[in-house]
Formats: sequence, structure tokens, C-alpha cells
Amino acid sequence: MIDLRSDTFSLPSKEMMDSILNAQLGDDVWEEDPTVIELEGLIAKMLGKEAGLLVSSGTQGNLVSHMSYLHRGDGVVLEKECHINLYEVGGISQISGGYPLIVNGDNGLMNPNDVEAIFTDPYNIHRVTPRLLCLENTHNRGGGKIIPKENIDTLSEIAHDNGGLVHLDGARLFNAAVATGMPAAKIVENVDSVQICLSKGLGCPIGSLIVGTEKFIHEARRNRKVVGGGMRQAGIIAAPGIYALNNMIDRLAEDHKHAQMLGEKLKEIESFIVKPVDTNIVIVDTTESQLSASDVSDKLEKKGILVTHMGDQLFRMVTYFGITTEHVETVINSISEVLK
Repeated sequence: MIDLRSDTFSLPSKEMMDSILNAQLGDDVWEEDPTVIELEGLIAKMLGKEAGLLVSSGTQGNLVSHMSYLHRGDGVVLEKECHINLYEVGGISQISGGYPLIVNGDNGLMNPNDVEAIFTDPYNIHRVTPRLLCLENTHNRGGGKIIPKENIDTLSEIAHDNGGLVHLDGARLFNAAVATGMPAAKIVENVDSVQICLSKGLGCPIGSLIVGTEKFIHEARRNRKVVGGGMRQAGIIAAPGIYALNNMIDRLAEDHKHAQMLGEKLKEIESFIVKPVDTNIVIVDTTESQLSASDVSDKLEKKGILVTHMGDQLFRMVTYFGITTEHVETVINSISEVLK
């Protein structure tokens, strides 16, 4: 089975698994796990922030970040199709008390004028006050779109100039860094906090990280405990993370190459519309083929290929560690057969 549903299906290498056996362990709730401490220091240095924190998942990382910034009823500016808005069960409202202020984006890219209009809207007793801007880079439903640094900086300046803070959901931030050749720390230099996933393209079995100021991480550590995220001998999670940050970032270029191969071949099929492929995600619109995304998914599954349908006429394929050039060629041939 060739599974292209998500890069969350990546499996750790033998070397990564071996790192678990050699990890020094302690109690992380007491901040005494040396491997966790090393990982948190490493990611903070890599992203140019003061401190880091290990969390169990990207959703938990975003959640405890919001909890650390918001008071109940504060407004949170979100792009309509971002992960926080669509795929995190409304935790930003359920638990953090934030009220979503939605902006329509262009494949995840927000127009600064729209964001500025929210942050500079004159005080009105009937309206919530925007306190936080959330960005996503790369943007999942945008087809792994890289949000340009210029856009991030402009939006961050708008928020900061109007008393707001900025959190970046950087689950696939290192994909953006590798694709642009820009250091991740440079990309995020003007945002206040960042969440990155270890368990997607970096190939770890579990875990995410957040970074920000020491004050922010101190509060986030308390909020992680609130939502049940305090872990004990968490070095068994941190060790693969250290391995990944030291060994698995540059190889993301291979995933991008495979996604480009898929995208270029699928563009040759007249009845498919393929979103621009920036990184490791390929999103295809099947409207002109008169096939639903479920039709394509079902037909491909019978050929041993799994994809994700993201709507009636959209399906997604994601490349990652373990997906080879031969796999990509098989998928291309199978899709051509499905449309005959």
C-alpha cells in the first residue's frame, strides 16, 4: 500500500529508533529530563527564540500557546481555511476562550488590508477586541503553500502596532525553510511564538515543539499541565526530536521533488486542476473530470494507493520520508488508468 494521505504516516528510521534506547531520562514535569532540556534548547536556538517547550502534538502546541496569550472573549484573527480554524475542534474557543475573527485568504495568504481593517476597527462596545493573529506556514489547505516572509512581516507589524501578538502554526515550517533556502529563524524573526511538528516530514513517532520568550514558555508550561500534557520520562520522545533536527531537515527537499513530479504529471491530465506545488503537498480539483474526490479515492484504493479527499471535488496527496521515486511513478500510472 502506498499511503499518501498525510506526512503523519511517516515512520522513524532505525537510527531514530536507536536514539530512544540511548536517551538519558528524568521527570520532565519537574524539568529534570536532560534529553528534553537539550531538545528544547536546540529548537529555541534554531528558531532564534529565548526558550522552547516539548508538547505531545501540534494541536496541543497551538492550544497552550493560545491559552498563554488570551483572556476569555479576546478576538483571534484567523485565515478561513487554516488548521487552527478547521481541524482543532474549536479548542481556541472551547478552552482558550478566544473568539475567531475570520479573514478570507488566497490559498492561505491573507491580504494585509483585511487584517489591518480588523486591528484598526474603532472601539465599539458590541465587538470583541483583537488580541492575537495566527498564521500558518506552510499552509495545509493552500496546498503546502509557502507564506512569503514579506507577508508574515507585514501582518506581524500590523498586529504589533495595534497591541496584538502573533503566533505561527509552523507545523511544516522547515519545509518552507528548505524550499526557500531561508533559515527558519529568519522566517519567524518577527512573530512572537511558533509551533513546529516533529511527527510530520521530520519523521518522529510523536511530538511537537513551541518556542517564544522565557515568560511565554513559563506560562505555556503551566497551561500544558492544565490540558494534561505534563509528561514524565519524556526523553523517549525528545531523543527522536533531537535526531530529526540534526538529520532530517535537509532531506525534506526529496519530498518536495516527489511532490513536484506528481504535480507536473497531474497537470497533463486536462480534467484535473492542480494547485501550485510549493513543498510536499499536492491538492487536485476534480470538478472538470465529472468524478468526485471520493470516486478518485475509491478507485485508487483498489490499486493500493491511499489519498485524502478534502471536499466533494478536492483530493490531497502528501509526500514524506519513505515515499520513493518508484512509489510516485506507480501513483502517476495508476491515476492515468483510473481516468481511462
